[in-house]
Amino acid sequence: MSGMTATDFAAKCGFSRNYWFVRARFDAPLTVSDCERIAKTCGMTLRQLFANALAAQEEKRTAETLNKLQRGDVALAAYRAAGKQEAINGEAGPDYDEPA
Repeated sequence: MSGMTATDFAAKCGFSRNYWFVRARFDAPLTVSDCERIAKTCGMTLRQLFANALAAQEEKRTAETLNKLQRGDVALAAYRAAGKQEAINGEAGPDYDEPA
């Protein structure tokens, strides 16, 4: 909820400041009841809250994977082995357009 402090948000959800911050630090889990309160405060259903959370997680994982790919951190080990790049480029290996 934009423009609202965490303490104000907790109060609007019906949580004490301490209760909310313990959960915000992941020192204790949220209950389904907690999630229902959060969804109601945000003007959405519990299903929408969970769908948004899952979409955000997937977006984060996708961005992390793309970053790894752009940095070159992810590649098949076979492609990094000596001499393999030449094979990939067609400089080595069988010539498939000729009969065996």
